[in-house]
Amino acid sequence: MKFMGAMTLRWGQGRVAYCPIFQAGSPNMRVLKTERLCLRWFEPSDVDYVLEQISEAGWKRNISDPGVNDLAAARDWMEAKLFNWYWPQGLGLWAMERLSDGVVVGMCGLLQRDHLQAPDIGYALLPRYEGAGYAREAAQACRAYAHDVLGEPLLFGTTATFNEASGRVLQAIGMQRLSTGPLGDSTEDSHLYGVGEACRLSEDAQVRDLLARFFAVFDNRIGRHAPLAALPYFFLPEAVISRASLPGEAAGVQRMSVREFVEPRVQMLAPGGRLQEFSEWVSEQQVQVSGRVAQVWLRYRKSGILDGQAFEGGGEKTVQLVKPGRRWKIAAIAWQDRD
Repeated sequence: MKFMGAMTLRWGQGRVAYCPIFQAGSPNMRVLKTERLCLRWFEPSDVDYVLEQISEAGWKRNISDPGVNDLAAARDWMEAKLFNWYWPQGLGLWAMERLSDGVVVGMCGLLQRDHLQAPDIGYALLPRYEGAGYAREAAQACRAYAHDVLGEPLLFGTTATFNEASGRVLQAIGMQRLSTGPLGDSTEDSHLYGVGEACRLSEDAQVRDLLARFFAVFDNRIGRHAPLAALPYFFLPEAVISRASLPGEAAGVQRMSVREFVEPRVQMLAPGGRLQEFSEWVSEQQVQVSGRVAQVWLRYRKSGILDGQAFEGGGEKTVQLVKPGRRWKIAAIAWQDRD
């Protein structure tokens, strides 16, 4: 077992309350796919793998001993340490599922630690699956996902000073060792690796970049995977999405949480879903930034195949954003389709 973190992981302490993510009928949230692996959100049915993973001697040596000895305790651990990241953060550790047989061989993902200015990559493998290149393949994909989908120009990785194998994986995906010393509230030394540099875009350009990435995740043309699992990363957890009624419908507004907005679109845009060959793009926009708040008015166009019928359409959106930390987040969206 290898993990790119030398200290005890601190999932959401003092920041995020428990969010009961999985309910009956929740869609499978696939994050990305590689040649051999699918990385997806963990589900309660993965409890057997999780219990085995966190009981491994390597996990206890490199991370911590969670004191989990049975399935019931493993379920509680999953709720607190895995599920709690997904909707509030849009990040977390994801199941590393082998495409050939559906076996979960490990976990890999992106975590935002309080003491780092950008996310870092973490991973773990069961010992019997080490040596097959899965860690490097998943870590490389997470690096690309962070940059290409989430828009993170800077990424970190940490290892225990004695964990040379994990250091080699980080270096293999382009990271360089930056420093060695205690990180966060740990008293033990860790190696800190990194790749990229902090964002240098203007505030206006950052807002425009975020909205471009927002629209891009809905694109499932030519067999693309629409990475809708990224959407919670773009929003405040308490964001409100509102859809005005269509022309000809009774006047009204449909209000949705981030989850209520995302879940049906995951089902619609999945392979075999109702909506295929879909894309949506901005045709006109006006951006106003004042300090840490911003407002965008835009027109959009869209096209696709819905229930087997090709269509085109468009409308208007208004987007309110805030910058609570280093990144802009969407606080509210309201839209109306015109055709």
